[in-house]
Amino acid sequence: MGKLAGTRYGDVATELFAFYQSKAQELEETGQYYMGAIALAFAVETGILAYLLVEFGEDNGGELEIPNNVNMGKLIAVCNELDVLKAPIDIPSHVREDNKPPIYMARDVVHKIRRFRNLIHPAAALRDGFDPSRFTKGQLAEFKEMYESITHSLLHYL
Repeated sequence: MGKLAGTRYGDVATELFAFYQSKAQELEETGQYYMGAIALAFAVETGILAYLLVEFGEDNGGELEIPNNVNMGKLIAVCNELDVLKAPIDIPSHVREDNKPPIYMARDVVHKIRRFRNLIHPAAALRDGFDPSRFTKGQLAEFKEMYESITHSLLHYL
């Protein structure tokens, strides 16, 4: 099993995060709301990974080495241990151009996004009775608010 470290993978993870953000916007603009939400879920996971890889260097406790097979649940657990998913939501957003405060506390919605992301697996979707063809623009809008709250929190602690 390989390890991911910030000196080698931090910039690449940040680029991957930007790709997923861009792809989510592109998918939304073409009416592919479910796939846009999936891209945002991938962006959340990648954003958390990028945060951990970039934030911890020599000046902040030493570089982390993260197993390259780490799952999103474990990444969230590390973030909760570090308390980086509880940025205040009564301050201007670190993400939105209009500075509107985030709606959600990141720690309260990050697992919702993880569970949703897991629905990309057909067996999980069937088990949970999830029909991606019924995913709406309104659901994507709510999903985007959760995504922005998580991103706000990570940026708050950078």
